Amino acid sequence: MDNLITAFIVEDNDVYAKSLQSFLFSRFPKIETKIFPIGETFLLKLNQNPDVVIMDYYLNSNFGEAQNGIEIIKNIKILNPKTNIIVLSSQENYEVVLAAIKEYGCFYVQKEEGAFDKVAQLIKNFNFKDKTAWDII
Repeated sequence: MDNLITAFIVEDNDVYAKSLQSFLFSRFPKIETKIFPIGETFLLKLNQNPDVVIMDYYLNSNFGEAQNGIEIIKNIKILNPKTNIIVLSSQENYEVVLAAIKEYGCFYVQKEEGAFDKVAQLIKNFNFKDKTAWDII
């Protein structure tokens, strides 16, 4: 199991999260994924050291008190600064997008047609040391 790539999906839209998970399984048969509906529950599992975190910015549509993406990213970078983060969102405020990219070293993918392919390409391009037991289709 140690050679698997682990991806944590932080997305409050359950259907979208499961669609992304299915897509990732189809592209990376040996990937392990976990879905979290809010960032706070995800942060409790950050000690599992995921290789990549794919997260929405808007995480409070179902849970009004939930932190937004930037707040969660700040916590990730404090607790595990080397985590690869892909923000997959429909965020239209470019200041937020730039903050995620510049300040926190995240990658940003707009939620639109072809977004899952862009996420897969980013994952493929990440350098995962000692992770050789996965196949890219």
